[in-house]
Amino acid sequence: MKPKPYRRISDLTSQFSTILGASGVFHGKLMGEGNYVIYGSVKGDSDIRGTLVLHESGFWEGSIVATNIVISGTVEGDIVAKERLELTDTAKIKGNVVGGVVAISDGAVFEGEIHITKKQHITFFNERRNGVGKSVVNKK
Repeated sequence: MKPKPYRRISDLTSQFSTILGASGVFHGKLMGEGNYVIYGSVKGDSDIRGTLVLHESGFWEGSIVATNIVISGTVEGDIVAKERLELTDTAKIKGNVVGGVVAISDGAVFEGEIHITKKQHITFFNERRNGVGKSVVNKK
């Protein structure tokens, strides 16, 4: 029997190399390789070769570029996911988004344009999980 394919970015990401805590504030360009989770605030841009998760408590002002991106918090700026982008039910986006695959949960607030780089349609879904960002760091 084939194993069930993972459809969510959080299912594919097992460890986070960088964590910005809820009271953390970062100003500047966030660059690197690995998986990042942001609980706090960022003012600046990113260029990440890996997965970036913006927790529902997170706020980002600037552009986000990463391989895979999960947004549960607030973004004021453009988002470019080289592969996959998920906007959960608590996401609030003011800016344009680009992604190979784009999935948007019911309840997500989005103001901007969407561009899909692969020949797929936007996937809309109902969030049945208890928040992607709530337990993402505890995964082994």
